[in-house]
Amino acid sequence: MTVRPDLIYDVGASFGDDSAYYLSRGFHVLAVEANPLAVAHLNRRFDSEIRQGRFALVPVAIAETEGTADFWVCDDEPDRSSFDRSLASGNGMRHHAVAVETSQFGTLIEQFGTPFYCKIDIEGSDGLCLRDLTATTRPAFISAELLPGDRHIETLSGLGYARFKILSQRTFRPPNRIITAWQARLPSRVSRKLTNMRPLLTRYGADGAWRFSEYSSGPFGSETCGQWLTAGEALGLQRLVERNPDGADWYDVHAALDAS
Repeated sequence: MTVRPDLIYDVGASFGDDSAYYLSRGFHVLAVEANPLAVAHLNRRFDSEIRQGRFALVPVAIAETEGTADFWVCDDEPDRSSFDRSLASGNGMRHHAVAVETSQFGTLIEQFGTPFYCKIDIEGSDGLCLRDLTATTRPAFISAELLPGDRHIETLSGLGYARFKILSQRTFRPPNRIITAWQARLPSRVSRKLTNMRPLLTRYGADGAWRFSEYSSGPFGSETCGQWLTAGEALGLQRLVERNPDGADWYDVHAALDAS
């Protein structure tokens, strides 16, 4: 399997804020996005990079089978679009179904090669990507959205990933164990207010020249904040976070094959 050290996969590219950051760092980007509105925006936004061969867009949804399927577009918050209607319609959000092409993640790996880093954020379907990876196609670094009950850490550990971080998508920092345990005992409205305050005070950025947007995935690889954890330590932190589901914060799991 071809390994591309200059390539990043942006799976769930949305409107391209993460892709723009990766491109600014000198990487080539393979963007995967199903929402037709986002696909049109990406084609316009990265027209120059497409012509230069630095940005490739695959307008499909990752699924268990190849073909077509109904995809739920969230009209109020497009980043919440998903195959899972409950995610696209949460809190009474307006949404509608569109038919989109589907692809298995392994098909893309076979076509485009193994990237240096793979960011996955496809609203509940991240596990489909992880299950298609093998010991010969796994990237050096990977991240996926970590929803309650997800078994991503176990899957990644089984693939040989040795180091893990759980990072807030709002602050790009790991949750503080003491504060998280304390918040779990507070009324949900109080916990939510405290969570909403943290990004204003503690948002982490590894690149001072780049301003990460509200819904970006932030730094990646060795530039992420905090110490790397073992799989057991990360699982313990995941359980602690899941005890405090105030809804105001959400998390990614980052994994590295080898990290000091």
